[in-house]
Amino acid sequence: MQLTIRLRLAMLSSALLLVLAATTGYLTHTLSDEAAATARAADMLAIADRASSARIAFGELRYWNTDLAVSQLTLAEQKAAAAREQMEKDLDRLAGQKPERIAKVRTELAEYAQFAGKAVDAYTNDQRVIGNSLLAQARQHSLVLDELLGSIVTEVTADAIAARDQVVAEAGSATRIAYAIFAAALLGGALLTFLVLRSISIPLRALVAAMNGLIAGQTEVDIPPAGRDEIGAMARILALFRDTLNELRDTLGRLKAAQANLVHSEKMASLGQLTAGIAHEIKNPLNFVNNFADLSVELLDEVKTATAPAVATLGNDERAEVDETMEMLTGNLEKIAEHGRRADSIVKSMLLHSRGGSADRQSADINALVEEALNLAYHGARAQDQSFNITQDKDFADNIAPIEMVPQEITRVLLNLFGNGFYAANRRSQETSDPAYRPVLKVSTRDLGGEVEIKVRDNGTGIPPELRDKLFTPFFTTKPTGEGTGLGLSISYDIVTQQHGGTITVDSRVGEFTEFTVRLPRSGPGGAPARNARSNSAAASGES
Repeated sequence: MQLTIRLRLAMLSSALLLVLAATTGYLTHTLSDEAAATARAADMLAIADRASSARIAFGELRYWNTDLAVSQLTLAEQKAAAAREQMEKDLDRLAGQKPERIAKVRTELAEYAQFAGKAVDAYTNDQRVIGNSLLAQARQHSLVLDELLGSIVTEVTADAIAARDQVVAEAGSATRIAYAIFAAALLGGALLTFLVLRSISIPLRALVAAMNGLIAGQTEVDIPPAGRDEIGAMARILALFRDTLNELRDTLGRLKAAQANLVHSEKMASLGQLTAGIAHEIKNPLNFVNNFADLSVELLDEVKTATAPAVATLGNDERAEVDETMEMLTGNLEKIAEHGRRADSIVKSMLLHSRGGSADRQSADINALVEEALNLAYHGARAQDQSFNITQDKDFADNIAPIEMVPQEITRVLLNLFGNGFYAANRRSQETSDPAYRPVLKVSTRDLGGEVEIKVRDNGTGIPPELRDKLFTPFFTTKPTGEGTGLGLSISYDIVTQQHGGTITVDSRVGEFTEFTVRLPRSGPGGAPARNARSNSAAASGES
């Protein structure tokens, strides 16, 4: 589960505060323990001082008792009493730490005081022998008492030194642990900060790169996955912006294509109107030319028949000159009639191009239609040139359901494609020096489900790439002057694309082949594509 940036920062701050609080708590606890240990060490030192003070007070007590026994002075008695009082105070303070030892000290002190007092009394009564004996016994107790106090001082001092050493050791250990905790907290905080900043900066940099790419017009940039944090929200918005930008770009492209289509359609409509007007204007005088050429030939034949007797009376040279003139006139008239018919054919093609198709659509068998058009084109080519021959390779798909079309118009398209294929293959046959070359026209059909495909492939001369963009342009042809009108493929394109909503494309390689592909939808035209899309959908040929 991806956390939000706010939650990540809050968790980082909480973790750092928790580490700080734990460190502070540990240090506070350690300092408290150290203070208690220091207090205990101080108490131990105070006890050692009391023990030393008790031992000193006993020394003074012993001194003044001995002095009292000898001098019998009141000052010695007062000093001894003061030393005893100080010693009792010190023993009272030491009783809580060493009760058993202090009890033994008190016992010995009482014995010492008893014998010392008796010795003083003996000396006072001038019983020196008894006094000396009692004083000796008191001295024995004083030695024991001094030894006890010395041992107490030694033990208490050792305990105080041990407590002090423990305090110093614990303070050093606590200092080292505090340094270690501080270093660990510093490293842990730095690592957590690095991880949090890294989790933010990496996707943020990717997002910035994607934004820069979109600004530069690169709509295929990679956008980071949209998570649940703020950067994920920005990524989702950026993805929506990219998709919207792509849609706008596609829409702009379609609008430009539609605009170009409208402009071109307007131009072609104007051209069609102009073509129809010119064709109609040419048609009438051309009919007169053709009719009067035929009539002139008939009249010339009548003249030849009527003047035959008169010509026969002429000399050989004169008769030959008349015959030559008559033959020249006949040839001229035949040329006029031939080119008049050629001009009439061009005018008819112009009228067909400008008129467009308007026949009714009907269901038709595409295989039968292709077969019929192929036979018609082949026999037409044979009628024009008895020496023409080509191998027909037919590959028709089985069980193609009938489709809706205008059969007459599709037949016109097929006749034009077959005628171009025959022309290209025959031309290569005439120009090639390869004895193994055989002209072949392959025609195939395929059922593509929603479309039916027709392919027409010849192994003729092929079309240069620089001419393909002009293939479907009206009046453009690659054939020699007088052999092509330049309207066949233009009309075919309009029939397939505009009238039937299909496509026509071409693939060609110079000196190898040319292949036209026609696809007709079963559902009829879904819209007329732009004529300038011809060069995009097909690397156009020029065999029109």
